[in-house]
Amino acid sequence: MRKITPLVILTILFLNGTSNIIAQTVIPWSKETKLKWADFKAAPNTDILGYAKTSYKIEILPSDVLVDENDNIQNYESLTVVANFYTNHSWVFKEDNYLLIHEQLHFDIAGLYAYKMRHAFESLKKNKIADFDSYMEVYKKLWDECRRTQKKYDKETSHGQRVKENNQWIENIANQLKSH
Repeated sequence: MRKITPLVILTILFLNGTSNIIAQTVIPWSKETKLKWADFKAAPNTDILGYAKTSYKIEILPSDVLVDENDNIQNYESLTVVANFYTNHSWVFKEDNYLLIHEQLHFDIAGLYAYKMRHAFESLKKNKIADFDSYMEVYKKLWDECRRTQKKYDKETSHGQRVKENNQWIENIANQLKSH
């Protein structure tokens, strides 16, 4: 028993350390979450023409679902969707307050689409649909829509350079988020 105890303590310390590392490198989206330049921890990529890059991902949780021989997700009732900001992949070359607002909106758009996915998943769950392909179809459709929206946002605002257009986008996304 004495030989196992140090191993158990080390394992607990390691796992706690791992969760702290994850907590320090991943910021989950919420309406209250506002990014700071200190959250952009990666070295700037000078091969990319730009002053900052927001790295985010929309993830299905739990990530390790079990699918049976009929293509049904076991415990499908526990599925949810989150949008996360990745500090170690996000960078800034030139800090500017308005640029930070622009980068925040990229994260907010991801949060909006994560909400849309969660809402669609809840409808599937309410109808007791466990089919893996049904959930993946929703995810892929809305992920593609999110990517198109992000590109449209950058194009219409010239990556935040057009203040009037950027402010219109901010208002539009804020209104969509309020309604959810």
